[in-house]
Amino acid sequence: MNIPWTIKGITDDFTTCHCCGRRGLKRTVALMPLDADGNEDGTAEDVVYYGTACAATALGWTQGKVTETGHASQRERDERDAYARRIISLYAPVESAPVRDQARVFYGRNRRQRNTGVKATEEMAQLLAEARATLADTTTGPARPGRIEDFRRYLVVLTQDGHIHLVRRVPQDETKRHEQAAAAHRRADEISGSVLTVAALDAESAREVAYSDDLTRAWNAKAWQAAHA
Repeated sequence: MNIPWTIKGITDDFTTCHCCGRRGLKRTVALMPLDADGNEDGTAEDVVYYGTACAATALGWTQGKVTETGHASQRERDERDAYARRIISLYAPVESAPVRDQARVFYGRNRRQRNTGVKATEEMAQLLAEARATLADTTTGPARPGRIEDFRRYLVVLTQDGHIHLVRRVPQDETKRHEQAAAAHRRADEISGSVLTVAALDAESAREVAYSDDLTRAWNAKAWQAAHA
């Protein structure tokens, strides 16, 4: 008999078991129904949240296997989220740029796709659509920030040979912001490095932006300024 569910992850955002009704659970398992061929049969609205005991019964597994599989699925989703944040941080600011600039940014990061018939604007639009859909998915929790308006500024210190020495989120408080900038420039002077300020959805994405070309960073700065004008 086919297993009627697949595990999408484990979440602490839903604490009531949809099977037995027990409340106040530390976590629940997100289960997506499967069709007769074993394919996912539904959307986020069709997902149910079971406690680990009820999920084990529904799947015919041990609770240990349910928990292990749930955490593995959640790690995969976290990795997809991280990739989506990088894509949005890199390409969303260039979305409104002239076609030539979009092409320079895209092919600069994807050199093997140059002269292959792949259109930079279409590919970039597809990547952004998929990334936004990933962060908007509510299967194992609320939607995650994915707009340019959600970007935060990060201060990046680079070594003399262009490697990242440290990344720090820029504080909201003006006094702390000036103190942080002064400390960063002192450190950069000590290592004969340099300082950049970039905008991104998280620190890892900020690293990608910092390592990108001048044109990508220029549009990144324009997008931040436009969003906070």
